[in-house]
Amino acid sequence: MTINPLSSNLINILSTGDVTSNNSKNILDSGELSGSFADILSDALSTAAQADIADKTSALELLIGQNDDLSGLMLDAQKAELSLNLALQIRNKVVDAYNEILRMQV
Repeated sequence: MTINPLSSNLINILSTGDVTSNNSKNILDSGELSGSFADILSDALSTAAQADIADKTSALELLIGQNDDLSGLMLDAQKAELSLNLALQIRNKVVDAYNEILRMQV
C-alpha cells in the first residue's frame, strides 16, 4: 500500500517536523512549489480516488477471508475519509473564491 502525497514539499516538512513560518518562507522563495492550481486539485482528487480503491479492496479482502487485518482496514477507511474531506475542502474554497469574484463590483 502506497500513499501518494500532494507534493514532495509536504513530505519534507513533515519529516523534519519543522513547520515554522521561516521554513515555509524558504520553500516559497526557492520556487520549489510549482504547478498550477488545476494540478493540485487533480492530485487531491486522484489521491482521494486511490485511497477509496484501497479501502474497498481491503474491505473486500476481509469479507472473502483473504486478509484478517482489521486494523489495516480501519486505517485504509480513515485515509479514504481524510482524502475525501481534503478534496471537499479544496472544492469549497474554490466555490467560495468564485462567489467572491462574482460579488466584486467593477
